[in-house]
Amino acid sequence: MKASYINKSFITLTLATLIFLISCGDNNRATQSTVPTPTVIYTPGELVSDGQGYVQYRVGNTPIIITVPHDGTLAPSTMADRTGDTERAVNTRKVAEQFAVFFNANSNGLFPHIIYNNVSRTKLDPDLNVTDGAQGNSYSALSYGTYHSYLQTAIDSVEAHFDAGVLLNLVGHDHSVQQIELGYLLSANNLNLSDTALNAYNSQSSVNHMASISASSFAEVIRGYSSFGNLLFASSYNGYTFNVVPTLDNPSPGTNPYLSGGYTLETYGSSNGGTINA
Repeated sequence: MKASYINKSFITLTLATLIFLISCGDNNRATQSTVPTPTVIYTPGELVSDGQGYVQYRVGNTPIIITVPHDGTLAPSTMADRTGDTERAVNTRKVAEQFAVFFNANSNGLFPHIIYNNVSRTKLDPDLNVTDGAQGNSYSALSYGTYHSYLQTAIDSVEAHFDAGVLLNLVGHDHSVQQIELGYLLSANNLNLSDTALNAYNSQSSVNHMASISASSFAEVIRGYSSFGNLLFASSYNGYTFNVVPTLDNPSPGTNPYLSGGYTLETYGSSNGGTINA
């Protein structure tokens, strides 16, 4: 899931994710009844670095993976400036970190997997293919490879120990409508369709695996009562609610701009098979 415009309280995302995973677990879909500690080369909770601090991996032991590609501030002189979109997604690292702390404190010591890019987007964008993300710079390409190696390690761990996983890619947007946009590799045009018509787009979605094993229709998984977006919208903190699309009451962006997802979802989500729902 590409969660865009995540710059508010982490509590909502935390609660919604916990509820979402618990509901999946009740149907033997996304989690196992007993959560083991995966046998990996790192210790769960450990923060692994590439040695320069450009890319970091918070090792997890749950089926949750979070990626933070656009909140870096480091600008190594060895990396050339990129062209294209270089805007920083401010606070997405903070959201991921606070999520991990809250999750750990309320789950008997469990950790989500988190991959951080600490390099400025002006130098590196790991949420693109390597050609566009590193733009020919060998140092940028090296950090790009490290980022995706850590992500693949997290995915391998999830697939080895769980029936399925959830990947949240935290990015930002500058759209005039201030809301959290959940991208599932579905375009605004797809979401503007009726539920019956939308059901035909199951296989192209990054949550294809989840939808294929659900008793609910694809449209219900995406924007129904128990969908991730609806749970996120229903959560609140101190009475404050969050605008989200798609949900039951806000099923599509209409004519508003909408981010459907990008390279991370296309590469690691279940539209290409597998059990990672992104």
